[in-house]
Amino acid sequence: MSEADSEPDVVIVGGGFAGVTAARELSMRGRSAVLVEARDRLGGRTYTADHDGHAMELGGTWVHPLQPHVWSEVDRYGVETETFPVLEGLRQAVVSDGRVVDLSDDDAAKALAAFDQFSAPGVTLFPEPFSETLGPDPQGLGDRSLREQLETLHVAPELRDWVEGMCCLIAFGPLDQSGATEVFRCYALAGYSAAQAMAALSATKLVKGTRELIRSIAGQATLADIRLNSPVRRVVQTDDGVRVELDSGEAIHAPTALIALPMNVLNSVEFEPRLSEIKRTASTDRHAGAGMKCYVRVKGDVGNVSMVAPESQAINYLVTYDHGADGSWLIVFSANPKRLPMTEFDDADGMQEALQLFLPGVEVERIVGWDWTNDPLALGTWCIYRPGQLAEVLPDLRTTEGRLFFAGSDSASTWRGFIDGAIESGCRSARHIDDYLTASGAAAQS
Repeated sequence: MSEADSEPDVVIVGGGFAGVTAARELSMRGRSAVLVEARDRLGGRTYTADHDGHAMELGGTWVHPLQPHVWSEVDRYGVETETFPVLEGLRQAVVSDGRVVDLSDDDAAKALAAFDQFSAPGVTLFPEPFSETLGPDPQGLGDRSLREQLETLHVAPELRDWVEGMCCLIAFGPLDQSGATEVFRCYALAGYSAAQAMAALSATKLVKGTRELIRSIAGQATLADIRLNSPVRRVVQTDDGVRVELDSGEAIHAPTALIALPMNVLNSVEFEPRLSEIKRTASTDRHAGAGMKCYVRVKGDVGNVSMVAPESQAINYLVTYDHGADGSWLIVFSANPKRLPMTEFDDADGMQEALQLFLPGVEVERIVGWDWTNDPLALGTWCIYRPGQLAEVLPDLRTTEGRLFFAGSDSASTWRGFIDGAIESGCRSARHIDDYLTASGAAAQS
């Protein structure tokens, strides 16, 4: 086993937005780092790929001014944004009672009002949404699933189905396994407004893709050696520091390490000593996010559409990405891909069958996407806590263990599951590591 020639201040395991942001922040504090990433690219669960002249986001996509950490980075680097979906001429609809119901502007306003009603507990449960302070919870909302919360909503059937469809989009997993607190939190962060929550969740994207932003951040990580194609096998803590062992056989030593991996894959790395029982259990149980997002190329011009469907449907949301006489691209979301009549991820015939309810006669040409749930470096999509995980898991996920620090979108305080949360977490962890190294240096000199 070869040894690194020089010892950095920290080894960062994971090259998503959390790890790369931490590398930049440590560089700005004069700290050196080696960042190791198993993939052949930076970005983690964000992934920009080019198809038909489009920069398509196969993973995390949306940013918004209500997300302060990512928006400050967008402003810092002058990254161009655009509104999405295009609202001009947009046909809005909901699947209710097995049929497509078109929504007028007045209907859409009523749907937002129903979402306000559904999310109202967020006002008391998250009275200070940008802090970690939780309000009183006499009803036990922290243990309630989205399915249980939906049972308390009494509105017209088509409005309820619209709210349920939006819950599917946010949870991106089975509603009986997704914590209601996850929707309440987004609602609170958006100023306790359904309209603002919808905008923050899916109304603004980066013109050139998330890759432009992460490359910009990495470009300022001047004291970081960033190594791709470098899977980590084991992380060992000793009295003198941390040894990070790569699959290649190389070992990197440093006084500290930052583990910036998704919660679901923590157990894929061997830790000595073992991580806390809560971290290990959380990784085994996983969060609820396990849906499928893909871009679907269809024949002809399907127009500008946005359609929502409840959990009983195989597809829960579809929206036009681009359309014209020569063909159209749709973005399709399924909270439970097992409901799709598809034998494999890119089964065009199965997708065509699933789309018939929404767009009768539509003909699918091809599918572009990434199977995050079966990706061994992700094992899931964005983080949506299960009922009870907010209180049980979140505090421990970012708790330092000896010389190991932890970061990631899955343990963010605010916009958890978003790029914003990853950046927030990376900044916080870099500050904590710098404080630790400063204190250790002062102690060594005394």
